Amino acid sequence: MREFKARRVTGGCANGPALKTSQAINFTGAMCKPANLVPGRKAEIRDNHHELFGKNVKGKVLLFPSAVGSTHTGLVILDLVSRGQGPVAMIVQQADSLLVSGIVLSEVWYGPGIPLLECDDPALFDAVSDGEMVEVDGDAEIIRLA
Repeated sequence: MREFKARRVTGGCANGPALKTSQAINFTGAMCKPANLVPGRKAEIRDNHHELFGKNVKGKVLLFPSAVGSTHTGLVILDLVSRGQGPVAMIVQQADSLLVSGIVLSEVWYGPGIPLLECDDPALFDAVSDGEMVEVDGDAEIIRLA
């Protein structure tokens, strides 16, 4: 088992299969398309310019460099997480307040939150493969790869 140190942005523990991208994610552009209204496709990335186009983030540990886009980002994350349609955890190289706000508000208003860790170690992003099981311990600030 390989371990990586990370910085906790939000706490909690989760595990699931990795979904990794080297591209920043615009959650508004990726998750607010008419196709996302179809049951079962709420958490599907619909930005056809993104390498994760067509992939579903539900139940995944989402690894990506950062979020880009508008102030609507937090609301998209809030909606996904509070409805149980989002990733089980997020690992980013650089967290920003818009991304964090959706996770924090989901936890405060609805109870469920997800761990968000910041890790700028390129070795992590090189080591993890899509579908590989990842354990995220936001409280201990550790990421484990199976």
